[in-house]
Amino acid sequence: MINPRVAALNRSSTLKLTALTKKLKGEGKDVVNFTAGEPDFDTPDFIKIAAKAAIDSGFTKYTPSAGDLGLREAIVTKLKNENGITYSASDIIVASGAKYAIYIALITALDFGDEVILPAPYWVSYPEMIGLCGAKVKLLATKKEENFKVTAVALENLMTPKTRMLIMNYPGNPTGITYSKSELEAIAKVAIKHKFYVLSDEIYEKLIYDGLKHVSFASLPDVHDITLTINGFSKSASMTGWRLGYLAGPSAFIEQAGKVVDHTTSCASSISQKAGLAALKDNSWQTHMTKEFEKRRDVLFAALQKCAPKLIPIKPEGSFYMFCDIRKTGLKSDEFCSKLLEKYLVSVIPADAFGAEGYIRISFSASIADIEKGAARIKQFLDGL
Repeated sequence: MINPRVAALNRSSTLKLTALTKKLKGEGKDVVNFTAGEPDFDTPDFIKIAAKAAIDSGFTKYTPSAGDLGLREAIVTKLKNENGITYSASDIIVASGAKYAIYIALITALDFGDEVILPAPYWVSYPEMIGLCGAKVKLLATKKEENFKVTAVALENLMTPKTRMLIMNYPGNPTGITYSKSELEAIAKVAIKHKFYVLSDEIYEKLIYDGLKHVSFASLPDVHDITLTINGFSKSASMTGWRLGYLAGPSAFIEQAGKVVDHTTSCASSISQKAGLAALKDNSWQTHMTKEFEKRRDVLFAALQKCAPKLIPIKPEGSFYMFCDIRKTGLKSDEFCSKLLEKYLVSVIPADAFGAEGYIRISFSASIADIEKGAARIKQFLDGL
């Protein structure tokens, strides 16, 4: 017997295509991989050194389930100085990745029948985790003409007595869009009025371009006690495999959420936590990575503009993803991606899994040489349609 909520889960299409791409490359095929959901930079040496020092010093046992106090205090300082949010160490849970931090927040907040407003396009794991908690997804279909952003009017129209949470992800995966302070304030007014949680997934906050400034939702007036902030080290410090993220929220919520960690993972890796502490002490490397991603974005965008009107790229404000409209090709997203990989050895992600049929996601977490080569192949593919 299988739990029906587990049986209903879909496998991650992004991980599936990434695995197929790696298989083809392993066979010696010259595949240009635009599927990556992680930076292609290695973890910086100073972070590795801190991890090795933790091992050598014997810091290899359980930490408190909420995380090592030193790391939680460093996160508190980071959130205050960089994000304008005031927390104490007891308001932080360090988790085995930001993805698990999201699940901790969801399973703590949601009950059977609760509704979660999920803006589409969305990251593929959100609806699956919501369903696993027994709650229901209520899609908020954003519009290309409005830069795929949530508006207060659209949000208000979806309110019901069962509304329990809104998920915000910005800069977003897959669209790369972000929000201004005034746009967030309009959303905050609806959340305050209807008293629902806002889960603010800010994992890409360091990867933001064109001089834009990231504004954390919890820094807005009167929303501190209804905001659950998610962040981590995977994107900002290129530490995906270290599995280290965190949840920050109101004290009463975090006290209850800590029970989930107590009875599941016990704690995040002690060694990864020391590495994360080192990462918080030096932001210079992040600046270098962001500048490099912005350069790659511009190269890819310029190349893909030559593919119009069959493919229309949407210039991202953050993350390392470019969302592209392929509706004029007449192909479904999955069909487009399959043909492109089979015939031209370019791997991209179909956006039907993100709730956006007729679009694809291209990751520019690749070298400029590969970006230029891959974009040229995409144009060849489109010219041949």
